[in-house]
Amino acid sequence: MNLLFLEGDMSRRGGTERMTSWLSGKLAQKHRVFIISLHMRQRDIYFSLASAVNHSALTVEKTTAQIAEIHQFIRKQKIDTVINVDTGMGYIGILAAMGTGVKVVTWEHANFCNNWNSRIFPYLRRFAARHSSAMVVLTERDKQNYLRNISRCRPVSVIPNPAEKHTYTYDTDAKIILSAGLLGRIKRFDLLIPIGKIVFERHPDWQWYLCGDGPERETLETAVKEAGLAEHIRFCGSVQDMESMYRRAAMYVLTSEMEGLPMVLLEAKSYGLPIVSFDIDTGPSDIVRDGVNGYLVPSGDTDTMAEKICRLIEDSALRKQFSDAAVLDLDKFDEGRIVELWEQLITSL
Repeated sequence: MNLLFLEGDMSRRGGTERMTSWLSGKLAQKHRVFIISLHMRQRDIYFSLASAVNHSALTVEKTTAQIAEIHQFIRKQKIDTVINVDTGMGYIGILAAMGTGVKVVTWEHANFCNNWNSRIFPYLRRFAARHSSAMVVLTERDKQNYLRNISRCRPVSVIPNPAEKHTYTYDTDAKIILSAGLLGRIKRFDLLIPIGKIVFERHPDWQWYLCGDGPERETLETAVKEAGLAEHIRFCGSVQDMESMYRRAAMYVLTSEMEGLPMVLLEAKSYGLPIVSFDIDTGPSDIVRDGVNGYLVPSGDTDTMAEKICRLIEDSALRKQFSDAAVLDLDKFDEGRIVELWEQLITSL
């Protein structure tokens, strides 16, 4: 088959770009695969692509012209299926495919309840859900969100993000709390300050490593210094070798107010890290068994999160117990299984 992924900008370093790179490479082993970026703000693609994957960027900026250019590409390359890598821009792929007989899959990377503070986004999501050939979401809970809230919704498939299995030896002597992600508002890294004040007052020999970069970095660094926590909360910037970070850490903490199915939690789980996470609408509860291999904390409850972190710090045997149980449910996120789910979907349309 001839497959076309429509992406916003493959020069970005976000989760959608990372997953597009991964999935396109897997599908290119059996199919002819193209990726079109609507824009390229940087010159180079951030996540490397398989050699068999063909990437190009549109030459026009106006939406109507972009739709026309994609439409021509679909016809020229005899595309069978378009995969929209975003619900918000799903309408572009749907309109570009009109009159071609091409199937269109829209791939949700966040969740139904996240509208990115945009008044128009809910309408774009509903358009995509009603006019795509199929929707792909990351969790069963989000599938139910779509089916309950959108009348005439197209078929919805649950295909999670993958987690690679690793061999690991958990270090009970580690004294590093780890968090990672784009330093933006939705990740709520500002909450490291009230949580850290409690944790480091009781355990001043521990540190919290924050990996990632983004628009809030300067503000966060200033707030951490003003709170007197600069010796404990370390800003690591963008880290290429995250594996070494996971292997050095004692636990992983997620403070986000919204996620789809967070890759960082899957990676932390695959390296055997105990997890403490806010129990937000979708994602963490699919990955963490509360009290078995981590803790799920009511969203925004910084006092309880601090207490759970301290409980793990103070009990190395419990941390080791949680680490041993990290492998539970990893099979749900097996790479081979997820590729097969995608194969089944695109061949069934």
